[in-house]
Amino acid sequence: NALASPLVSCLTLLLLGSSCSEAFVGDDGGIDRRTAISRVIQSSALISASLGVFDVKPSQAGEIGNKVNAAVTQSDLGISVRRSIVRGAQIMDKLDGSWEKFSDDFGLGAERSKRDARPEEREIPPLSPLDKEAARAILGAAKASFLSIVPIGEDELKRKIDKVDSLVRKSFERAGLELNETEMDAETFNYLAYTTFKAFNDILVDKNINFKKFRVAFEVELGGRLCQILLPKTSAIQNETFTGTIDSDTLKNTLSAALVDVDALLSVLVSKGFVAATERANIDQEKTNDWSDDLSDLQFSISLDKDATQNGQILLGEQGFRLVPDFPRFAVTSVLRQYLSPVKEDVSSEEYYMDTSYSSDPDLFEVKQVLLNIVIESL
Repeated sequence: NALASPLVSCLTLLLLGSSCSEAFVGDDGGIDRRTAISRVIQSSALISASLGVFDVKPSQAGEIGNKVNAAVTQSDLGISVRRSIVRGAQIMDKLDGSWEKFSDDFGLGAERSKRDARPEEREIPPLSPLDKEAARAILGAAKASFLSIVPIGEDELKRKIDKVDSLVRKSFERAGLELNETEMDAETFNYLAYTTFKAFNDILVDKNINFKKFRVAFEVELGGRLCQILLPKTSAIQNETFTGTIDSDTLKNTLSAALVDVDALLSVLVSKGFVAATERANIDQEKTNDWSDDLSDLQFSISLDKDATQNGQILLGEQGFRLVPDFPRFAVTSVLRQYLSPVKEDVSSEEYYMDTSYSSDPDLFEVKQVLLNIVIESL
């Protein structure tokens, strides 16, 4: 072990020196950033391994392993090497991003010149005037769904919501928001949805509720209530029992009927001012056939431009909460489940936040669209 330290130091310099001198040169003599980072990381692995090659005996594997771990994680050399690698990767990533932006701005690079022109910025129409009665009904449905699952009273829930309101209202108003619960507009609806769901999350944390079980029950309950508000005809098929043979044609016909109501729901969401525009991705026929033959699951997406509550969703997510007021997702998922659950198909969904304008500058990222990813698979 006495010889290990100087030898490892020499090995470190040798490895890092070869990485720095060779890894940055590509096959064409140019700079290869990714290869450079890869070589440096590989060097760190070799250094870690080299720290345990001296006086190793099978019976001392555990002891030697502990020494190697301590050398890598606690020694001055190990800490220095790890910090250098991380710092180097951060610098390379920053330079990579800056070069990408610079190249985009000036159209540099042979491969870039071969690309098609950037897609034109998506034109998103303004929101229609909000349906005030529907908005109030949706907020009421959210509260009723929560109370049906969590053992608290209506008065306690109201106190929690009022507490959140008293803490955040002035901040929203200083940001330019004019709140008017009487003349409900999209911004006020977003604010009320945020304060309501913030109170929900606070209660779940305070009462140590199992979030996974709660989320499943809450989304099913609220989704059903939203369908009754936005698309009442779907409630007629709720809880129906399918008694026929579940074959490929049955599944495809059921899916087609479900998608008709999904499209109708999306139109209602636009007309009532909850989203500005929607688009459901076409489902490839081959993928539908594979799904109906139980060879794969079925996935498709729905884009929601300018969701009225997207800012509240994002703010709650940034605060570390997982329950957000994604009302369109709850409703769409509920419609699909009402049709597909009787034929033994499960429906799940997730939301993603998108900027519809291309830019290589992350500082210009602005959420303009909520993208729903729907997955249908056999139970």
